[in-house]
Parts: sequence; C-alpha cells; structure tokens
Amino acid sequence: MTMAQDPERATKESARSPWLLEFRSSNGFILATVCVAIFTDAFLYGVVYHFPVAAQLDTFVQLTSSEIQWWNSFIFAVFGGAILIGSPICGWVADRTSERSISFYTGLIVLGAATVLFGLAKASWVLLISRLLQGLSAAITYTVGLALLVDTVGRDNIGQWMGTALSSSSFGLIVSPLLGGVVYAKAGYMSVFAMALALIVFDIVMRLVMIEKKKAAQYKPLDALTPENGFYGTFTHEQTPEQGQVDGSTRSNKPQNGAEEAPLLSNGSNKTPHRQSRMPTILVLLGIPRLLAAIYGIFVNVAILAAFDGVLPLYVKKVFGWNSLEAGLIFLCLAIPALTGPLVGKLSDKVGPRWIAVAGYSLSAPPLILLRLVDHDSMEQKVLLCGLLVCCGFTLILIVSPVAADLSTVVEEKERAEPDAFGPGGAYAQAFALFNCSMAAGTLFGPVVAGALVERFGWGVMTAAMGVFAFSGAIPAFYYTGGKLLSGKKY
Repeated sequence: MTMAQDPERATKESARSPWLLEFRSSNGFILATVCVAIFTDAFLYGVVYHFPVAAQLDTFVQLTSSEIQWWNSFIFAVFGGAILIGSPICGWVADRTSERSISFYTGLIVLGAATVLFGLAKASWVLLISRLLQGLSAAITYTVGLALLVDTVGRDNIGQWMGTALSSSSFGLIVSPLLGGVVYAKAGYMSVFAMALALIVFDIVMRLVMIEKKKAAQYKPLDALTPENGFYGTFTHEQTPEQGQVDGSTRSNKPQNGAEEAPLLSNGSNKTPHRQSRMPTILVLLGIPRLLAAIYGIFVNVAILAAFDGVLPLYVKKVFGWNSLEAGLIFLCLAIPALTGPLVGKLSDKVGPRWIAVAGYSLSAPPLILLRLVDHDSMEQKVLLCGLLVCCGFTLILIVSPVAADLSTVVEEKERAEPDAFGPGGAYAQAFALFNCSMAAGTLFGPVVAGALVERFGWGVMTAAMGVFAFSGAIPAFYYTGGKLLSGKKY
C-alpha cells in the first residue's frame, strides 16, 4: 500500500508528530510506565494492609477492638471483591477499544480519587468507597498494563518483560510494610498519605507521557512498522484501521500485490467472525487447561507472599520482640531476590517456561517447611529466619515470569489454531483479567488462611501447609505449562 493509495494515512503522517514520539513510544519507556503503575498499586495495597485503616476511624468515632477488627476485614473484602468483579469487565472493554491507553488513563482518575478519599476519610462509608475505587484501579492497572506489554514486545522476549513488570508487583508488596511502617512511626498518618500521593503523581505523569505502539504507528510509514523498530502488533486490524495491520512473528509482507497484511494472531482470513456462534471469551479461556495452570500458579505465588505479609510481622514481634521497624526490615530478605525477575524471564524465553516454573514450585517447599524451625529468640534463629526467607524469595520468583509469559503464549496459540475463537478484539486483556482475579484471590486467601492456621494450630503447622501448597503448583505446571506434556498439543 502506497501513500497515494491511502490518502488518510498520508495526511496523518504529514501532520506533526507528537513531542518526543520515539522516546515516549519506545519499548523501554512503555515498560517503565507499566512497572511504575504496577508498583504503585502493589505499594498502596501493602501500605493500607499494614496500616490499621479502621483504627483511623477511631480518631473520629469511638469503636471497640472487635469493631475495629471487623471493619478492617470488611474493608479488605470490599477491595478484593472490586478486583474480582472489575477485572473481567476491564478486560472485555480493553479488548474492544481502539487504544488500551484510554483504559489506562481511566485507572489514573480512579486511583487518584481512591487515595484522596482514603487520606481524608472521617467516616466508614468514605473508607469503603476508597477501597472499592482502589480495587477497581488495581483491576485496570494489571489487566490493561500486562496486555499493553504483550502489544509492545514480541513473543521471543515476553518472558523477560513479564518478569520485570511482575517483579515490580512483588517488590511493591514486600517493601511497603518497611517504608509505610517507618514513615508512620516517624511522622504519623498524614505523612503516609503524602508519600502515597507523591507516588501516584509520578505514576500519573508517566502514564500521560506514554504513547502506545498502535498510536505511534499512525505517524510512521508502513515500511517502518517492523519488529526491528519495536512494532510487533498483537493489536488487530479492526483496532487500528488507520494504518493497516502490523504483524510481528507471522508477518507476511505483500505490498507488491496489494494484499493487506494479516493480523499477528490470524490465519490470514479477512472474514468477519460470526459473534452469535462463539462462546463468551472468558468461558473459552477458562476451558483451556494450560491457561488454568498459569492462573493457579500465580494464585499460589501471590497467596504465599500475602501470607508472609499477614503473619510474619506478628510472629517476629512475638518471638524476637521486634518493633515495627525491625519487623518491616525482615521483608528485605524477600524483596531483594524479587529484583532477579527479569533474569528469570530472560532464561524462560530461552529454555521454555515448564521446567523453570516446576523448579520454582518444588524448590519453594523445603524452605517454607523449614521455617517451622524458627521458634525461639537467639541470634542463630534470626540468621536462620533471614536465610530461609532469602531462599523463599529466590525460589518464588522462579514462578512469576514463566506462568505470566505462558498465559500470553497460550492465547496466541489458541488464536492461531482457531482464528475466530475470540473475535476481532482478541483476548489478551481478558486473559490477564483472569490472571488479575487470581492474584486478588491470592491476596485474600493467603493472609486469612495463614492467620487462621497460626491461631488454631501454631506456626509450625502453618509453614508446613504453605510448603505443601507451594508444591501443589508443580503438578499442573509439569503437565501443562509450555504445552500439554507428551501430547503435542499447544494448549
């Protein structure tokens, strides 16, 4: 297709390009924006989780200790429910809008409103609305952000990019008790609110500056839209009618015969799919065992990390007599290994996700079970705790990148085999909506179950249960991750 053949595109390309287009639409800047968004969401969750939000109400309304505990539990249930309900809706909308950044910007408004309400809350209903909005913001951030990454990079590098992005989540979830506790202890509640607000402002600037690939493609000639220039194009022809279709791993350049380029996840047919004959996309996705294995895998990972958030600070205060600052510092043992996520993702891209994920689940079980040995106050016990937590950090990070990358791969494989399975909008955002629902379920399941086990049976039983739980993820990963074992099926 030439400029003469496409006057609309010629007009767009003759228009002045946005300021710093190359930088604002670069792979690195898009990755950084998604990482900041995910880190911000995880950090705010962790800060609020460890700050007794209902105790804030006690400043204005007299509450008993049982009422405070009830409000804390109820407020977090509202947060989790908002993610579970909002994620599928956000995924459906994101797969059917022309630009994912529209949904991303909407998340900014929701997150800003949630934080302001949380900081100024003087009544229970205000806190409830704040947590509801924060849950919706989390649904948008993860669902749209991870789908945006898939749009940005090719299949060969998706593991490394997913590892980087989801490491931001793990890091934010783990360091938030440390920073939140230090700031609250030294400067009080409003300083915690100011810290959160500053992080949100930075997040807002990053998202507003970013230009996604499909919009940047409108200002470039067709022959520049190549994988070498960072255009892989998982977005479909229907989503970007201005520029034709950009294709990455399955590009079929045929300008000499005037044929349009086929979508990346298509068999080359330009026929409009018959919507009435298709099952809802979410149900199609839930019928893929390989995708279910990825969803269960991230549930296991997040539930274990959230369990540490819920029980570890209380346990070290009880056994070692540590204060809030010392209890927060112990999370560095989990946070530092989380920074190796990009390396794990790169390794997954090279050798495949199956055995790395299986190793992550299997190797996480022993140190989790051995945490039962930490049961009294001594320097040796403190060193043992730190060492075991570091081991858990390095083994748990082996899970995240492979399962997240495999989630996007299985959607691609499904669409290659059945081009009309998901319709013209694709299913990446909805797949990551399910992924996000699983993470949300993990953040609710982990602390509740771990806390109940410690309360009822003790620390030793809880750590043993976590070890068995971690190993359970190895079974579906061994059989399905990377393609069904021994069957030759891709999904």
